[in-house]
Amino acid sequence: MKNKLTLLLTLLFVAILFTKCSSDAEFNEKESNDGKKIDKIIITVDKLTIENSNISKSSKKWINQLYAKLRNQSIWIKNGKLSDSIQDFFNYLNSDIALNIPIGYFSNQPFTETENIVNKEIRSLLRSAEYLFLKDTTIINYSKNTLNKLELVSQEYFIQFLKDKKPSDSWIEHLVKYKEKNQRLIQLHYALNHFTAAYGIENKINNKIYLKTPKDSLASVFIAKQLYNRNFISDTLMNTISLKEKLRSFQLLNGLNTDAKLGKKTMDALNETNYERYIKGVISLDKMRDFPDSLIRGKLIEINIPSYLLRLYIDDEILNTSKVIIGTKRNQTPLFTSTMKYIVVRPYWNVPYSIASKEILPKLKKDVSYLKKNRYSILDRDRNQLLADSIDWNKYSSRNFPFFIRQEPGPKNSLGLVKLMFPNDKSIYVHDTPSKYLFARDERTFSHGCVRAESPFKLVHEILSSENHIYIDSVEFLIERAKETYLMLSKTFPVTIIYNTSGINDSTHLVQFFKDVYNKEGSLYELFSKPSEEI
Repeated sequence: MKNKLTLLLTLLFVAILFTKCSSDAEFNEKESNDGKKIDKIIITVDKLTIENSNISKSSKKWINQLYAKLRNQSIWIKNGKLSDSIQDFFNYLNSDIALNIPIGYFSNQPFTETENIVNKEIRSLLRSAEYLFLKDTTIINYSKNTLNKLELVSQEYFIQFLKDKKPSDSWIEHLVKYKEKNQRLIQLHYALNHFTAAYGIENKINNKIYLKTPKDSLASVFIAKQLYNRNFISDTLMNTISLKEKLRSFQLLNGLNTDAKLGKKTMDALNETNYERYIKGVISLDKMRDFPDSLIRGKLIEINIPSYLLRLYIDDEILNTSKVIIGTKRNQTPLFTSTMKYIVVRPYWNVPYSIASKEILPKLKKDVSYLKKNRYSILDRDRNQLLADSIDWNKYSSRNFPFFIRQEPGPKNSLGLVKLMFPNDKSIYVHDTPSKYLFARDERTFSHGCVRAESPFKLVHEILSSENHIYIDSVEFLIERAKETYLMLSKTFPVTIIYNTSGINDSTHLVQFFKDVYNKEGSLYELFSKPSEEI
């Protein structure tokens, strides 16, 4: 079954990229009205045919009304048969996996191979009408953690969908792209199609539990077995060099460092099934349906928590991608949207009260010189600087700490040499860091909630360039100054922090999957029906 599905999706993916719909496969209302081109065999779809179809009562009513508006003439059947391109379109609509929806989610189920072409058209119409309805809603109700019930678009909407098809687009392309403003959603849809065509949707659970990561020869055996189970290799008997190359490709697919080593994160990814990866893609596409249209065009900084990446978009083009460090599982970076207003070069760090009273105070009690070593200043409530030696630190705890702690600007400042400010009630911002070595890690959850960027000055340069800022060429000079400098931005620059466990790789343009680092999606996976081992 998997081989058939793989062949189908492969053919469909190739068709999307390289073929165009033939003119006899198009719906053309003018053609049907002017009589210049008339099919030799005109297929009519009457009430009796619809009544005998194995579909719900409400679906029969919708189909009857649609065909009545089309003078009961078939839409896609020409000369009593389906063209190759229409057959591909029907097969695409007939596959939940090709449509990137949960298995069995549509109320109108796929047709069977034994059904006649009229019934196939009827079911294809209903499934495409459900898919079109999905463009204006989501699969999941995220506030209630339930699945939304889909409806059929109106007959008028559907007829307009038929009329709006361009001759240069296949019906598959037309369906996927129709009225879709978010090009990144379309890219991810096709990339997920490519993944499922190449590797299938298997759900083979590894029943052998490893308490520790296998080493040496056992590691090679484990890697080969899991890559084989996930359809990434066709034979477990591979030489070491070839196996390592396959493992590197697998690591790239799963957003990991491509070191060809079996670490804990790679072992977890190998244990994950392709079905689980597919569901990550389905959920990410669903979240993208809810992405505000106002953020799609123009300028945008998008930070995706599971991928540990920040991207700068201008007019839907990626100008900058930077690795980031995010909050720990205890101090999670929140999800929200704000507007960047200014950039601070050589910033002070005004230490949050919780960090000052719970983390720095205990160190002060042991060694008051800790402040001087780390360039911290103690301030009273009126922001007057105090002498640390004059204070009896043992009198204070996290419950009665009355001071402010501020770190002086400089290379060792915890914020590094620059911070990007988008005012919000969560005190979250993007900043530099002196701890660059942490960016080499697969999992980068080390902050108290703020976002540390690996290449903040490249980002600053792109931001200032985008509005031809007066200080675009002065940042390096400002870094050398002894005081902090504010660079105010004149134009709107939205910043959004999202949580998608799949996305598009900038270099390969293929899908990537990421660990659910904050365990936000585990309950969502339970909403979907799990398949057998292989489909």
